Amino acid sequence: MKVLIVDDEKHVRSTIRLLTDWSALDIETVLEAEDGLEAIEIMEREQPQLVITDMMMPLMTGIGLMEWMDSHAVTCKKIVISGHNDFELMRHTLKYGATDYLLKPIVAKQLHDAIQKAVDSWKEAHQERVRHQYQSMEVIELKSIYRDKLLSNVIMEPVGYRNELQLLIKEFPQLASVHSCMVAVINLQDVQRDIQEKYASNMGLLIFSLLNICNEFLHKAQMGIAFRNLNSNQEIVILAWEQLVNAEAVLERIQHGIARVLKASFDIGISSELAFPDNLQEAYNQARQALGQRNLLDTSTRKHSYQVGVVLRIGSLRFSDYEEAISLAMKSGRPEQLQVVIQKWFDGMDKLDKISMDQLDLWLDAYKVLKARWMEEFYEGAEPDQLLPTEDTDFIIPMDHNGQFSSALFQQEFTNHLTELMRLFLSKKVQSGHTMNEIAKYIQLNYYRNITLQDISTKFHLNREYISRKFKLELKENVIDYLNRIRIEKSKVLLLNPQIKIVDVAGKVGYQDEKYFSRVFKKLEGQTPKDFRVQMNRESPLSM
Repeated sequence: MKVLIVDDEKHVRSTIRLLTDWSALDIETVLEAEDGLEAIEIMEREQPQLVITDMMMPLMTGIGLMEWMDSHAVTCKKIVISGHNDFELMRHTLKYGATDYLLKPIVAKQLHDAIQKAVDSWKEAHQERVRHQYQSMEVIELKSIYRDKLLSNVIMEPVGYRNELQLLIKEFPQLASVHSCMVAVINLQDVQRDIQEKYASNMGLLIFSLLNICNEFLHKAQMGIAFRNLNSNQEIVILAWEQLVNAEAVLERIQHGIARVLKASFDIGISSELAFPDNLQEAYNQARQALGQRNLLDTSTRKHSYQVGVVLRIGSLRFSDYEEAISLAMKSGRPEQLQVVIQKWFDGMDKLDKISMDQLDLWLDAYKVLKARWMEEFYEGAEPDQLLPTEDTDFIIPMDHNGQFSSALFQQEFTNHLTELMRLFLSKKVQSGHTMNEIAKYIQLNYYRNITLQDISTKFHLNREYISRKFKLELKENVIDYLNRIRIEKSKVLLLNPQIKIVDVAGKVGYQDEKYFSRVFKKLEGQTPKDFRVQMNRESPLSM
């Protein structure tokens, strides 16, 4: 905390300093002023939490200072120290909210108690202000989420969300008389590289900043509202319903505002003017279509209006034409071979004069399908999510630091992604060769338990059919036969002891049914457990 001592007599200021244990009162800085005018200058600069002031001073009295504080330093606490036991001065002290009125000469204990009282009062008031501020922030945040949810639902299907539409009209009464609207969309995935890196761990802050900028211009133009679309990842939607003739000009001012504040450029997709609310969803889809069909290689404009009759054109460069070569390179386990194949695809991409966001999505969707096939093929029916860690295969649009699509960055990120995936595939293949031995070891240690194929599947996180096929392939014996063989070998040792009943031997090696145990035993050993015991005891008479 900071305290300001105001008195025209230096020895009084020095006395107050010496009589007080400031650190014990949680006060770190003690400032001084000779009169009210100097005190105001210091207060504007230093923002102290407590002022200890004399009443009678040149230039500006203590009364004048407290009157100024009443308007400009409302939260600052006041203590008056005066040489005059005057009722009128005391009245002014009470009027301006001073916590104490002390008479000179100053008594140390009275001064300490007065300062302690003022400090405690400031802290209590500060805590209350903070609590109220948090409550206000929570209310604003909840209201914002509520509003965003209403708007997000309505733009998706205004007819199906009639109740939400009525609630929205309560939030924005002017919508009751609106008959037409326009929609604009900003996708945060379309952002340049340095902004991606800056806000990577705090995307919420970027969204908050963008919404503030958008709504500031929309509010000035009395045009509409910007909100976060809760139904789509990282998307801001602008709904305009007033002054639509000026919509594109306002959107251009929004873009300039974003560039000025965030030093970034964002593309905006803009719908045509359509009926509200019946065609609101169509307006939203138009804005998204305008954004999705823009040419990523052309940054001469960042505003993209919906064009009637324009349909998605699939370019001559198809990812499917390179799938087989990429798959063979992945199976080879050689990163250099993979890079050669990927380079061929990107060589074709570099020859294109247009790449749209929709085209990029088609390429990436084709890659996801190919990746799913890889996992099925490489792991022969195993569950993909049990063999590979969960990962996000969506690529952020590779924009450079100027906000332009970069084929070089895309190639680098795609190559790194596939190289890492190749490493994972290879490591999992090596691990799968050892897994069957681990299963065999598990059976050897737990043969006496009621082990099922499902138990093994759950423990090792592998598909049952995969285990059955792979176990027999590597150990030349299926799982059940292997388990029975281990159990029978263990039972033969127990049968050497004539004191253990055959039914107990069966239970000790994992068979609950003695008859089933006997059938399995005879199938593997060519004789019943009883015959085996008799034979062993006849051959080893000492065991009797």
